[in-house]
Amino acid sequence: MKALDSTYFEFFSKFILRDLKSDEAMTMTLNGEETFFARLSNAKVRQVTNIHQAHIDFNFIKGNKVMSYNMPFSAAEGDMIIALKKLNQAREWIETLPEDPYLVRPKFYGVTKEETLNILPKNEEMLGVVLDAAAGVDLAGVFSCGDIVRATMNSEGQFHWFKTRNFYLDYSLYNSNQKAVKSLYAGSIWDNNELRRNIQDSQHKLSLMDRPSKKVERGEYRVYLAPSAVGELLGTLSWGGVSMGAHQRGNGSLKDLWQKKKTLSPQFTLKEDYSLGLSPRFNETGEVSPADLLLVEKGEYKNFLVSTRTANEYKVESNMASDWESMRSPVVTTGDLSREDIYKEIGTGLYLSDLHYLNWSDRETARITGMTRYACFWIENGEVVAPIEDLRFDESYYSIFGDALERITNFSEVIPSTGSYFQRDVGGLRVPGVLLSQFKFTL
Repeated sequence: MKALDSTYFEFFSKFILRDLKSDEAMTMTLNGEETFFARLSNAKVRQVTNIHQAHIDFNFIKGNKVMSYNMPFSAAEGDMIIALKKLNQAREWIETLPEDPYLVRPKFYGVTKEETLNILPKNEEMLGVVLDAAAGVDLAGVFSCGDIVRATMNSEGQFHWFKTRNFYLDYSLYNSNQKAVKSLYAGSIWDNNELRRNIQDSQHKLSLMDRPSKKVERGEYRVYLAPSAVGELLGTLSWGGVSMGAHQRGNGSLKDLWQKKKTLSPQFTLKEDYSLGLSPRFNETGEVSPADLLLVEKGEYKNFLVSTRTANEYKVESNMASDWESMRSPVVTTGDLSREDIYKEIGTGLYLSDLHYLNWSDRETARITGMTRYACFWIENGEVVAPIEDLRFDESYYSIFGDALERITNFSEVIPSTGSYFQRDVGGLRVPGVLLSQFKFTL
């Protein structure tokens, strides 16, 4: 697909940028993909689609005013005509807009090119292995693979290119009672044996779901949160939890940590680490974030994410975060709890594989609420006794990653983003499991 070629995007961008006048500036951002998409149900293919799409977002600046617009990008000759026509329209419309007091102007942020294009088996081969490994079980989910591009160029000469090729199988297994186990197999290097091990592990958990469910009364229990559950917690923490702008406006959820009135557990270290290769370091304006940025080190505040717009508004230093100031490539440091010792260390309590419906219940105290989901079990004397009925929890990050944090696993899992609303997402995280001395359930 020509639209996902770096040489052509650079040529196209320079052609449009040459038309700018001396008092005008622009940033152009490309989002594109070539994706094979298959929907599965009962371990059979129900839908197959090949998606080829790209679009360009334009940030047009004149004086202290800014206007944003976009267009599909097919790499056809007509694209240049459409882009110039839109630019002329923008020149008219921008005159009616107010000035932006915190405008982020384009600068030269360098030139970078990053491509991770490992050779994968043919789509039908990978899908065939999935169906073979799932023979005899009720597997439902989505298999997706292909190339994703993010790129940006501006009128100051900055040019950044990021292209990756990856896959994911996001699936659930169901038993005859329609109880489910959810799992994910994803990456950029395909391994038939690893896929089979993943599905076999899910089948083992599903066999445990055949036991009668146990109703657990509300209260506080020892809890192990698997990496998938920890990933959900980090996702919610990104909603203002580590945003400097949110804290400056008074609605940040870790205010006491920021003001150093509270700390988290000395076992807990959280950082942005772009060595995962799941997300480009550059943001929407082409600014390049640090390759490694500590947010919390051994329980103490180090940095929050600061966009240049926030920096302009509150006179603080930018660390080139995205406009949303959310984590794009978070990593939690591992500990010393081995996989083999998890049940024994729980003793009597709960093993939670997944959480969902997470939201803030009280931002001021960093409290969140949510539900258990899929393969969650009651553990007694270090042994799995029964799956549990769904529970609602309400707990604070100051407890989860603070006072109640007993152990962190010595392994972690890479969990790429599987979002595909309008387009496939980039980004992801690497997180371990955590053992908590107490976790509060309210319903």
